[in-house]
Amino acid sequence: MTRIAPLPQDANPELKDAFQNYVKSLGFVPNSALILQRKPKLLRAISALSAAVWDPEGEVDRGFKRLVAHVASRAHGCHY
Repeated sequence: MTRIAPLPQDANPELKDAFQNYVKSLGFVPNSALILQRKPKLLRAISALSAAVWDPEGEVDRGFKRLVAHVASRAHGCHY
C-alpha cells in the first residue's frame, strides 16, 4: 500500500505528454509517476531522465537495459 495515494492520470492535463511517454515505453503509467504529478517539474525531470536511459538509439542494447532493470528491481523487492 502506498503512503501517498496516486492521483488519477487526468488530474494534471499539462502532464499528458509525460504520461504518454510512460505508456509508450512501459505500457502503463507507474504509480510513482501518478504520485509525482503533485510536483510537475520533478515528474518532467524524471520523465526526461527515463527517456534518455531508454532511448532506442543509445549505445547499450535495450534488451540488456531491461535485463539490468529487472535484476535490480527484483534485488530490491520492486515489482516493476
